[in-house]
Amino acid sequence: MNRESLVLVATAVLVVGLIAAGGAWYDARSRAPHVAVPTEAAEIAAIETRVRQLQASVAQEPADAAAWRELGRAYMALGRFLEAVEAWSVVAEMRPGDREAAAAFARLDDIASARGRHEDQGR
Repeated sequence: MNRESLVLVATAVLVVGLIAAGGAWYDARSRAPHVAVPTEAAEIAAIETRVRQLQASVAQEPADAAAWRELGRAYMALGRFLEAVEAWSVVAEMRPGDREAAAAFARLDDIASARGRHEDQGR
């Protein structure tokens, strides 16, 4: 594994830790910066259906980086950030230096940071 891959994986681990440390799932609709969150029930249902299709796809073809990338995007749109980190980690491992994966980790880090600030304000 090269240096860029290690940096992306380390970032993923940090983001997972920050998200998991907060307890319950992060409320994407009220706090997530830079994440397009679906608002219509039909749009949410369509993305959830696509997630199931992509999960089946990567189970059959785990080396399909494009499917993992799309799965990462879908998880982020649904506010399923821990799963998004996992999907983007697979992309980063398969495609070291992938710019979209790096950008996704940066967005996830922003989300985790914002989440921490909101939780600190509530105490």
